[in-house]
Amino acid sequence: MARAILVIGEPGTGKSRAIKDLDPKQTVIIKPNKKELPFKGSAVKYGKGNMVVTTSLPQVGKLLMDINTKFKGVKNVIIEDITHFFTKRTVDERKVTGFGKWMELAASIKQNIIDKEAILRDDLTLFVIGHVAEKKDKSGNPELSLHTPGKMLDNNIMIPSYFTYMFHTDLIENADGTMQYRFQTNRTAFKVAKTPEGMFPLYIANNYELIKRYITAYQTDSEVDLTGIDEDINVSQETIKYTVPEVEAPAKSSSEDPEVEDVVDTDDGLSGDESLDISDEDEAQETASEEKAEKKAGPKEDDLSI
Repeated sequence: MARAILVIGEPGTGKSRAIKDLDPKQTVIIKPNKKELPFKGSAVKYGKGNMVVTTSLPQVGKLLMDINTKFKGVKNVIIEDITHFFTKRTVDERKVTGFGKWMELAASIKQNIIDKEAILRDDLTLFVIGHVAEKKDKSGNPELSLHTPGKMLDNNIMIPSYFTYMFHTDLIENADGTMQYRFQTNRTAFKVAKTPEGMFPLYIANNYELIKRYITAYQTDSEVDLTGIDEDINVSQETIKYTVPEVEAPAKSSSEDPEVEDVVDTDDGLSGDESLDISDEDEAQETASEEKAEKKAGPKEDDLSI
C-alpha cells in the first residue's frame, strides 16, 4: 500500500516549490498543464522521462499502475494540480446538465487516484496537490479546504477523508519584511489540515522530502535525518490569528446544477511525454472516448501500457 499525502493551498504559497529536494531520478510528476516548476534547476531535473502532461483522469490511473509495475526505481509521484483536472472535466462538460455528471466525476477521481493507494507498492509516496476554497463543514462552520467543482463532489466522495496526511500551506512575514513559507500540519482556526498526533510540529518547512523523513522517523521511533536537506528548516511556530470569514449561502441557479460552482480553465497546454509513451494520438483518443468508457465500464487495468 502506497503512502498518499494531500497538500492544499492558495496559488503561489509553496506547494510546487516543495518538490525541490526530492530525488528527480526517483520522482515522476503528472501535470495538467505546462506551467514551469518554481525552483532553481527544475528544467534540468524534470522533463522528458520524469514528467507527463495530461488532463485525463483515466490516463493518470494508467500511469500510476505502470509506474507501480514497470518503473520500480520510482519512489515518488506528484499529481499537480488535481484542481485543474476538475477544471478540464467541468469545462468539457459545461453543456451537460444533471447531477449524473458529478457522480461520474466523483467515481473517476476515486477509481483513478484514491483507490490506487491500496494497490500501489509500499515504497511509493503519492503527493496530491490542490487549491483551496472557502466552504462550510457538516456542522455549518466555515473552513478553508480542498477546492472542488461543487457540493455534489464534496458530499459524495469527501476527498480529504481518504488521506492520513493533509498539509495546508501557510505564510508568515519575517521581521525584515520577507515571507516565510511553511506547511501547517494540523487544523487551526478554519484552515483544514491533519496528521497523526505528535508526528510533526504545528508548522514545518514546505519540503516534501522533509515530510517523508518526519514520517519515517515517527514510524521507526528515531531522529529525523536531515542529510541533503539544503535549506533552513527552522520555521516560526507562531500561529496567525485569522479572521474567520462569513461563508454566504450560494445563490439560487436556474440550471439543473444548483450547487455547482463556476470554474474557469486558464491553462492551454495539453500534451504527452514520449518517455512514458503517452503520444498525442493516444491523448486525443483518450479525451474523445473518456466519457463513453467511464460510463460503460471504467478503466481496465489489464489494458494499461506506457
